[in-house]
Amino acid sequence: AHSDAEAKWSKSLPFAMWKQSASLAASLAQAIDDSPEFHGIAVTMTGELADCFSTRAHGVACILEQVTRVFPAPLVYVYCVDGNWRSPSQAARDPWIAAASNWHALANWSRRFLPKPRVKDQEAQGVLVDIGSTTIDVIRLAANGVKTASKTDSDRLKRRELIYTGIERSNLCGLVRSVPLHGKRCPLMNEQFATTRDAYLWLGFLDECPEDKDTADSQPATREHARFRLARIVGEDGSTLADSDIDAIGQCVMNQQVKLLRKSLEKVLGKVPGDRQVSHIISSGHGGFLLRQTLEDGSLAQRFGLQEQIWLEDRLGQEHSRSAPAYAVSQLAAENLQV
Repeated sequence: AHSDAEAKWSKSLPFAMWKQSASLAASLAQAIDDSPEFHGIAVTMTGELADCFSTRAHGVACILEQVTRVFPAPLVYVYCVDGNWRSPSQAARDPWIAAASNWHALANWSRRFLPKPRVKDQEAQGVLVDIGSTTIDVIRLAANGVKTASKTDSDRLKRRELIYTGIERSNLCGLVRSVPLHGKRCPLMNEQFATTRDAYLWLGFLDECPEDKDTADSQPATREHARFRLARIVGEDGSTLADSDIDAIGQCVMNQQVKLLRKSLEKVLGKVPGDRQVSHIISSGHGGFLLRQTLEDGSLAQRFGLQEQIWLEDRLGQEHSRSAPAYAVSQLAAENLQV
């Protein structure tokens, strides 16, 4: 993403790190072929835990090495989970603080949407919900900082600040044990037959992309092909199930993700100290529909005092919201480093 708001340039591209890590530099070069002029590169990363890397340190070092093949090292600034910037060589020497820093960059930047405190020591409280293709981040923040002691993904998993399920890549048999079928519960086949993307293609929450064949069966990402992929998880095929059967499978998937998100929000919001309330909820990513479903009945807003919903898709546009951590780190660099 470019830091110049007038440029309105942002790009999100899939990249199979676990298969093609040595090609990251070429993909980065291709990604910026239509970028406006820039004078520095702000980096926040994820992917260092891909199983093509022996250790997290190895992953961080390899990613940074690929980045500096495209961009000269003096132009590269690496954002870390302590909120500070490091050079590529410094980040490689301290990999645990550079790894998986994307969520912190987004949360740090998102603090600007909270109102300034009217009374000393009563800063506004908010929660960021970033829903992507693979994971969901739920991070509490305030006007004066990101309010978590977490530094690693395992820290965030234990605190329910990271839900390892998303709206595209998650295997359905890892999300639900059974789905309704013909009036009974049917266990799922433990195979990579379908993902959450198929559920949301079928339900109409995600757009079709006929040229994209990065699916469980390598067939197009269309609603009709999603029908067949969803049918296979219960031992059927798309010609043997009615639309209502596929509807029920898709809705079951969505209900489970809503349940997980609700539990996470209850856990994170329940940590607010004293009589303070979290007044703002900030949504980013391309899975905002899941958060809307979670908030629909109003119970969370009533219980925790949520007064305002901020949707970055409306504020920034769809592309910036989808690649929100990249946009956030570009803004932080422009503000703090004069890049």
